Amino acid sequence: MVIISLPLCVSISHPINQRPMNSFPFKGLMLLLISLFFIGYAFNNGISTEKYKDEVRIHQLSDPTGLHPHCTSDAGATEIKKYIFQRLLEYDYNTLQLIPVLAKKLPEMEVIDDGKGMLITYELREGMTWDNGKPITAKDVEFSFKAVQNPKVDAPNIRPYVNFVTDIKLYPDNPLKLTMVCDKVYFLWDHTTGHDVIIVPKHIYDPERLSDKFTYAQIHNGDSQIIDSSENIAFGKYYNDIKFHREQDFIIGSGPYKFVKWNTNQNIILERKENWWGDKIEGENMYFAKGPKRIVYETINDLTSAVVALKAGRLDVLSGIRSGDWADLQESKKIQDNFNLCAPPALVYTFLGINVRVPKFKDKKTRQALAYLLDVEGINEKLFYGLVTRIVGSVLPSLKEDYNNNLPLYPFDIDQAKALLKEAGWEDTDGNGLVDKVINGKRVDFKITFTYNLGNDTRKNMGLIFQEDARKAGIEVEVKGIEWSVFLEKLKANKIEMWYGGWVFDPRPSDPKQLWHTSSYGGGSNYTGFGNAETDKLIEGIQNELDPIKRSVLYKRWQEILHDEVPYIFMFTGHHQIAIHKRFDSEHLGLSEIDPGFWAGGFQLAKGYSLEKE
Repeated sequence: MVIISLPLCVSISHPINQRPMNSFPFKGLMLLLISLFFIGYAFNNGISTEKYKDEVRIHQLSDPTGLHPHCTSDAGATEIKKYIFQRLLEYDYNTLQLIPVLAKKLPEMEVIDDGKGMLITYELREGMTWDNGKPITAKDVEFSFKAVQNPKVDAPNIRPYVNFVTDIKLYPDNPLKLTMVCDKVYFLWDHTTGHDVIIVPKHIYDPERLSDKFTYAQIHNGDSQIIDSSENIAFGKYYNDIKFHREQDFIIGSGPYKFVKWNTNQNIILERKENWWGDKIEGENMYFAKGPKRIVYETINDLTSAVVALKAGRLDVLSGIRSGDWADLQESKKIQDNFNLCAPPALVYTFLGINVRVPKFKDKKTRQALAYLLDVEGINEKLFYGLVTRIVGSVLPSLKEDYNNNLPLYPFDIDQAKALLKEAGWEDTDGNGLVDKVINGKRVDFKITFTYNLGNDTRKNMGLIFQEDARKAGIEVEVKGIEWSVFLEKLKANKIEMWYGGWVFDPRPSDPKQLWHTSSYGGGSNYTGFGNAETDKLIEGIQNELDPIKRSVLYKRWQEILHDEVPYIFMFTGHHQIAIHKRFDSEHLGLSEIDPGFWAGGFQLAKGYSLEKE
């Protein structure tokens, strides 16, 4: 999938007051401002006498859950791991196509068994080594896939995508070659096998060679005698250990940067390796660029404080800038003089999630009523300055062939919400102002806990807007903030009943399995608990259909179901909003739709700036 768009930065020489379009007094200036998101505007690379450290300081809202290559999946961990670890294939930030990284070339695929299976063959680059000089071989690839496939390993978010690989064949005469044997045809075969599994050094992550006691096929087949054997239990315990999340000697990858230090709730420091194997092919693609000596992730839990730190020069990169701050930064002379403001499109959507297995949410009419109570357009104007775009379902509008334009957006309509609540059995029987209903033999008032992660005022304010409007329909909403790691833990345990969330995507066709298949509940990312035999069959049909036209029909049917059942109230897609210091050359920022919208591993010093001697 290729999305044709022009990510760019703007360097504004005169401040323009950015406000909601319907209240802006100078329409011509507003149109100019909007056009700057899509049309290249000249960079202002000034001359600086100040000397800078050879590093880039990037903001993160909270510490990641860890840096384990396979057992962490939050956005913060995913971003940092890109610089430490590598995959067989990666996405080019410009073309959005898969390109070889550890693989020598793109894989070869053969359909077998009368269209019921596949063979996928990879060959690795020559001369690749781990940090201790040991060669990177196909055995490391086999081990990485075997680990992810193992149910004793905490990798439920990855496992569903590679489950179609039933065996892996190695070649004794060629240690750099392997073939994956697959029991079905899968339309994302190259994306999942090439990109979804980080490759790790077997000798570091399994020094006792416990995984040698069983084959990949045995693990895949799920034989209880193998899975529950003492050796496999010991392997899982070792592999999941906290040391692979935080300790320098155990976070080892093949990428250009090594993990140096983690100061809890302060920063995470990466340092570029000396004599890295990839330097021999420097410039082959963006993943073999010569970047800054250090990448430092600075933890600032509050976005307002992060903007203050940016203005004070304590940050070089701030992404995820709120729309109100975005407008203010364009008016700041200090920001204009020192930073470029960049707004490439984003492969992301946001939503209000509903845990459908909570008894009060089981009736779809109740969930539909909640959709009518969410003033999405008003939230766009109040919180996002009208800069984001509403979506109707789980397929991004940029996938034009698959996006279902025939589905109507839920309007803000309190009367319609009240009617649906009544049809679902909710009425105010005791005159206390709240609708109630008998659930499991007990009459209960309609009360909802809306949970958000502390430090994210946008999510908090969205909850408060919903709280006010829901009250008009007789629903009491508690807006509750909790720390990010606790939020994730509770979400994965399906202990949050309503939340505002977002998903970041790779540039590939959509596969609904991880988020929506019933097998992804209580282990994957199906945090709503939605799904049944019909939806599972439809998801599996999407996975197995190689014809994009036939697959598009299935996608649109899938969106119809989600629209009617409302496990998510779909909200917005939009742009990255990023400030990047001008000392980094504008041609080497790696601006892209791909999250987080830039590639710090390729940052180069701009003309007119100089570095301190170290």
